[in-house]
Amino acid sequence: MQLDKTRIAIRERDYADVLDLALHAVRAFARPLALAFALGVLPAMALNAWLLVEHGDLDFEIGSPATYVWWMLVLVFFEAPLATAPIALYLASAVFHQRPGFRRLARDFLASLPQLLFYQVLLRFWFFRWPYLTHVILLERNPLVARNPRQKSTRTRAAELHAGLGGDLLGRALLSLLLGTVLLTSIWLSAFAASWLLLGELEWSTSMLVLWFPLALWLVVGFFAVARFLSYLDLRIRREGWEVELILRAEATRWAKVSP
Repeated sequence: MQLDKTRIAIRERDYADVLDLALHAVRAFARPLALAFALGVLPAMALNAWLLVEHGDLDFEIGSPATYVWWMLVLVFFEAPLATAPIALYLASAVFHQRPGFRRLARDFLASLPQLLFYQVLLRFWFFRWPYLTHVILLERNPLVARNPRQKSTRTRAAELHAGLGGDLLGRALLSLLLGTVLLTSIWLSAFAASWLLLGELEWSTSMLVLWFPLALWLVVGFFAVARFLSYLDLRIRREGWEVELILRAEATRWAKVSP
């Protein structure tokens, strides 16, 4: 692995550039990202379908569709960090021209699972204000409790990384929510239009609620998982000069190989 030769240019970007780069990354890594997406999202979709099986009827008189949509959004809110973890783990290796195997991804995910469950499920409502906490857990591997004075715990590291970014994070969150809503509606209505053109179904069928809405929702979540990973890289570049660190570490590695 050559730290100064990456498949994604390591430089500062504004959020519009990050979103544009996310589209290019999805296209460039389409197959492995689709596999990583399926590994994390399909189990979550199956679980949600089982949990909400009683709310999937299109009975507008009792508000069942609204209930289904609400609980689906709540479940996805809690599940998204775990379901999209394979995407972040893959991209972290793909940036440096590596091709991680399934065993490595599974090992890294399982090693991070206890902290993911603690911070991103059990304490999700408290720590959701730190959008890059998942990446700190997955990629930086800090301990839950620091036993060495020179070592940082996950919470300390995440607080340091997000410090002073309240306004920027809120702006990006609101923009992501707006764009995500537009994308979700577009994908969902496109599925309805395809059903109308191919099958001649003009009515809003149950499959539009229990199949196409969750799928459209997870596709949007998956795209923004890629964008959030790239935003995490951008944040480290802007706050910590990460591109300089990579160059210095690469040079140190080369000198270590040639020195007697």
